[in-house]
Amino acid sequence: MVPFEKALAELGLSQDIAICPVQSGYPAPKVINQVLFRRRSSWFQFEASAARPDVIADTHAHLAARGVDRLEGVLVTHCHGDHAGSAGIIAGYGRPAGERAPIYVHSASYRFLTHPEPAFLNETYELFLTRAHWGLIQFNTLSSDDMVTNAIRSQYAGYFARVPKSALRFVDQAQLPDGIWALYTPGHSNDCVLYYDEERGVAIPGDTIICTGIPEKPETHAYVIPIFTVAGQSYSMAFERYVHTIGVLRRFFETHRVRAVLPPHGRFAITRPLEWVRFAEGYFKGIYRALLEDFLSDPEWKGKPFMACDLSRYIPSAGAHPISTPSHTFGMLCALVDEGYFSMTEDTNTRQISFMVEHTPPDDWLTRSFGKDPGPLPLFKHSQRASAVNQPIPSNV
Repeated sequence: MVPFEKALAELGLSQDIAICPVQSGYPAPKVINQVLFRRRSSWFQFEASAARPDVIADTHAHLAARGVDRLEGVLVTHCHGDHAGSAGIIAGYGRPAGERAPIYVHSASYRFLTHPEPAFLNETYELFLTRAHWGLIQFNTLSSDDMVTNAIRSQYAGYFARVPKSALRFVDQAQLPDGIWALYTPGHSNDCVLYYDEERGVAIPGDTIICTGIPEKPETHAYVIPIFTVAGQSYSMAFERYVHTIGVLRRFFETHRVRAVLPPHGRFAITRPLEWVRFAEGYFKGIYRALLEDFLSDPEWKGKPFMACDLSRYIPSAGAHPISTPSHTFGMLCALVDEGYFSMTEDTNTRQISFMVEHTPPDDWLTRSFGKDPGPLPLFKHSQRASAVNQPIPSNV
């Protein structure tokens, strides 16, 4: 990991790429790195934080300081509030009222932009249901009002500015700016993409790849595996997707010139991306090792049902990531159910899920999972067919 300014300077990219940190609106991470790209005479912005007046004002200040007259596109890695919330507003920067630059996004979750309030409400119920699955809460103890007004959710209400579908360009349909590619990387959410500038060899990964630490304190430098979020990712789905994504990224980093990865959170560029791949594989192998060697060997749990949250005290990182690690553990346990090693039961009232060991899984189960060929890269590129839709949105829309 190399501090952003140093990495961009060493790569000769300081004049064409700027890191624009603004508030995420979330308790953690508190800051998101919007990335400003100049391609020839055109400016593009990657990510758009919450649709809060203060965040939008900070974003406009970054654009003005860089001398940007208007944007030619806003590219969103996934539809979470700290990455997409203000996209519809930022895309209008420097344009007549009502006109926007195209907003690029994967089609899986764009509804957070086209009808944010209903989508947010639906996600709220899914979020609390998932917490119940992990064993952290009992779903039947929460009323609808409890969920909507709960501090976990109420703080995020209103983070998306509504945008008509006509303003959106779907990267999985090859609707992309010329020279920018999109690699499908689901797991953190089901719509994650990594953007890649083939000319400069720079990647914008969204929350798939995150790093933390204080630049002047090397002992604090670390990678973080993001939480598996809920929308469209039930049971083992997110875990299986993320494991596959790690294999996809390994293949991508081995076969493409990636000089720098610019994560959305943290203060570092990643100049050796395969180092992250090794970390990610090691992280999940650590959880699996704790499951086999510490949890399942503990007489306290021998022959007894258990929940994902029961493993937290056996996993070193669980204390540092009180929500993320249970999501990873739960997904892994559900995948072991899929394989026939475990069985699971979901309580119809509490919606908590308990697991039982049917057959002890082999030591190399996860190693074999990481060793599978990921197949052809899910890589989307600009096509002539899509050129007609990569145009500014007219003012009457």
